[in-house]
Amino acid sequence: MWSKCMRLVKIRMSIQEFHQLPRHAAYKYEYLDGEAWLSPRPKTYHALLELRPPEESSDIGRVKTRQISSGDWDDLAGLFSAAFRDRPPFLGLDDKKRRAAAHGILEHARTGGDGPLIEQAAHVAHLKHHDGPAGGIIVTLLPASDFSDWQAFEWAEPPPADAIAQRLGRPHLTWIFVHPFAAGRGAGTALLHTSVRELLALGYTELASTFLLGNDSSMIWHWRNGFRLAASQFSRRR
Repeated sequence: MWSKCMRLVKIRMSIQEFHQLPRHAAYKYEYLDGEAWLSPRPKTYHALLELRPPEESSDIGRVKTRQISSGDWDDLAGLFSAAFRDRPPFLGLDDKKRRAAAHGILEHARTGGDGPLIEQAAHVAHLKHHDGPAGGIIVTLLPASDFSDWQAFEWAEPPPADAIAQRLGRPHLTWIFVHPFAAGRGAGTALLHTSVRELLALGYTELASTFLLGNDSSMIWHWRNGFRLAASQFSRRR
């Protein structure tokens, strides 16, 4: 759903200016009739984290986490919009369109569009001296399939209502987002650690995640927190 938010961008410029444009991996760059055409071509890669009890963080006194309640979702849409304001998939959207897209994406996740929501692992983070939620994490349940398969994220049949209680499938870190003013203060890692504890209590042993090629901060965050790169649909070594 999120990829539909990305838009074709056309900018009139000289061919010399076109060759000087910085490139982003989520777009294809073409020069046509005196215009630079930036066409969305997002590529996602997947990672896996072996679940084990996380070590106590030095941020434990600064970051507080709690489970998402029904009244949090509207606030989370604003937070989600702010977190992705300057990067795909919201890069280039005005404030109104970005907020509408954020609301739609989170509602899609909340209602099972990305697989059953694992409510026990969905949390918000609060920081001292930061008004409102500083971050959020959304974990959903996907089939425990091979990520090199293009259908890996689709259930062959609708999962049963008690799929989580049965420990079916594999948890997936569908969204984790932190307000720009709170970035680098441990909120994202604290949210991950909280969700890991809940998933272990549910009996799960691994957590999948996905990041967009070109989102270097996300890739580094996954690496720093122990995720390992999984098989890719784009690999020619299959």
